[in-house]
Amino acid sequence: MSNIDGTRGEIYDLGYRNYDGARLGRRYAVRSLFILSLRNVFGLGRSPLPRVLAFGLVFLAFVPAIGVLIAGAVVGPGDFEILEPHDYYASIQVIMILFIAAMASDLVGNDRKNNTLALYFSRPIKRDDYALAKLLALATSLLALTLLPLLLAFVGNWLGARDSTKWFTDNVSDLIPIILSALLVSSLLASIGVVIASYTTRRAFALISVIGAFLVSFVATSVLIGLLSVAWARVVILLSPIYVSRGLTLVLFGEVPAVSPDSATAEPEDQIAFADLPSWVWVAAILAQTTIATLLAVRRYRRAS
Repeated sequence: MSNIDGTRGEIYDLGYRNYDGARLGRRYAVRSLFILSLRNVFGLGRSPLPRVLAFGLVFLAFVPAIGVLIAGAVVGPGDFEILEPHDYYASIQVIMILFIAAMASDLVGNDRKNNTLALYFSRPIKRDDYALAKLLALATSLLALTLLPLLLAFVGNWLGARDSTKWFTDNVSDLIPIILSALLVSSLLASIGVVIASYTTRRAFALISVIGAFLVSFVATSVLIGLLSVAWARVVILLSPIYVSRGLTLVLFGEVPAVSPDSATAEPEDQIAFADLPSWVWVAAILAQTTIATLLAVRRYRRAS
């Protein structure tokens, strides 16, 4: 074949060949999305700002546990506990809300903003898989705030005890509620964060919406409990994720305070005692809220384009 300028051109019949490699399938795709999402939460492989934000909040959550280690090293062996496990979530409540709001808005907002959902759904991954992988990644990352600091504080209290063997024997039973509370609280907060953030592509709107949902429900519940009868207080208190998380934690550790005449208008722990709900109700409440939020997130992405 000759071109106009007299040079010769050649046509190569390359054809098309079938892919002969391994087809890893849906499970591998979901696992890859989970790992990628987990890396994104902590800003790995991204610009420095997301890493600074994520690890900065994690560090702040570790401050109480680090204080236990420092106190043990400075004061020396003694029978004391600076950080009670059931009080820990109350001390980092704001940090947890900020972490969920910032990471949820970034985790699911970018895909909608960049219109990459269609690309994900063109693969073996299904819409339900996408929502669940994102939720699981956020819940897993939240364990860096809810579980790891408590385990570090447990080790610090253990090493700082005068009789470490006796202390461990007396307190090893705390490990089960530490792990259970961390898993349940992380799952609840992550599911709520994802479902709220999935309704907007603007990160600022998602951030404000998540923070507002947690704080407004918390403040409103605190005020209403002081105004309502016990019967209605028992209903209202189960509507706030923060109160449900704290009530579950107190129940798991067996630290629900005694009811006093001022319990209805006192601290959240006292209001939880005022509600006087059976232990199983708190477990059922956190499971119900987590399930509802997860189903809403899945439903949202079934309709997403």
